[in-house]
Amino acid sequence: MTPEPPPVNVGPEPSSQPPPRIRVVDDDGHPALMVDGVVVSIAIGAADAPSGYWAAMLPDGSPRSALLLGLGGGTVAHLLNRRYPGIELIGVDSDQEVVDFAREQFGLSLPNLEIVVGDAFQYVAQCERRFDFVAVDLFLGYGFQHGAVSKPFLRQLKAMIGHRGEVAFNLFRDRRTDQRLARIGRVMRVYRVDRIKRNLVAHCRGY
Repeated sequence: MTPEPPPVNVGPEPSSQPPPRIRVVDDDGHPALMVDGVVVSIAIGAADAPSGYWAAMLPDGSPRSALLLGLGGGTVAHLLNRRYPGIELIGVDSDQEVVDFAREQFGLSLPNLEIVVGDAFQYVAQCERRFDFVAVDLFLGYGFQHGAVSKPFLRQLKAMIGHRGEVAFNLFRDRRTDQRLARIGRVMRVYRVDRIKRNLVAHCRGY
């Protein structure tokens, strides 16, 4: 999940009822998926240029397979599918309600996307296959899941991509960002860092 700030509400006064946990809002002209007050994905039209931190997550190479940890509404899945037609995609997300909503509202039922509802850390620990690209976007609301920069998890990702693969991490820019980046760098080679508003995207290799 991504900690993109929610759009400013300039509409009528809010009612006494709290807003739905999962809903569609406007984010700079794009329909956006908001979960627990946080924008986690935006809808990408066929003619829309990639934007935001989601575009920065895209790999530099030409992957044939990708694992998306923290699928959300599937913005990165759609961008990968558009840039690399036919790419094999596996998306892991722990929230069944979000997955069901995204299937209905954000076109998440891509024919080349396998969706796994479950814990991303358990999936990686038990997975025996390799991927050309792994996207790590693990948040709960505004909270970064600290296990995403733990040494065991990083070593598992490194083994998963082999010598030619790539991992992209979405990090929230705060006082701990440099520390998290350094922890990643002790296991993998960080070769590119993009700063987009409140997000930092780190691209890594296993060598």
